[in-house]
Amino acid sequence: MVAIDWETVDPEVKKVFDTYTKEKTFPKDALILDAGSICNHLLIIKSGLVRNFYFDPKGNDITHWFSGPNSVVTSPPSFFKQEPSFFRIETLQPTVANVITHSQLEEAFKKSIELERFGRQLAINIMMALGQKVIDLQTKTAEERYHELLFQYPDILQQAKLGHIAGYLGITQQSLSRIRGNKKV
Repeated sequence: MVAIDWETVDPEVKKVFDTYTKEKTFPKDALILDAGSICNHLLIIKSGLVRNFYFDPKGNDITHWFSGPNSVVTSPPSFFKQEPSFFRIETLQPTVANVITHSQLEEAFKKSIELERFGRQLAINIMMALGQKVIDLQTKTAEERYHELLFQYPDILQQAKLGHIAGYLGITQQSLSRIRGNKKV
């Protein structure tokens, strides 16, 4: 979803995260969150790959977001409002993450103004990334979106199914195959 540059994070924030988070390991293809459930956890990926996804009214599997190392993963409306999630979250690779619950994060926000500022900036970054994705889907070609995805996740073709990638790009698998076959010399 949104990556964190830990080199620039305030040491106080790192300390609070270390205090409140718990490292958890998930196997490949683990369903971390199912649609209709309340998302009670926020994950910071240490290693592995995760995707947020949903099924459209026609039953198509649509990947909303990929998240790799140093990325924050949650279902924001469900996590922050504590309401049932529209999204599902699953691992595409064995994944290790630091996990914090909603109540732990709220408690940590009360104890650390630096963490609260960090959380606000993180929320802003998530909103900006989601807004940019909408703009990209409306203004960039599928090929441009594909190349941007490869730039962000160079190993994505080895880590995710082509159907997941096509769903993320907003195209069919056949269109993805054409784009992949259209190599420029």
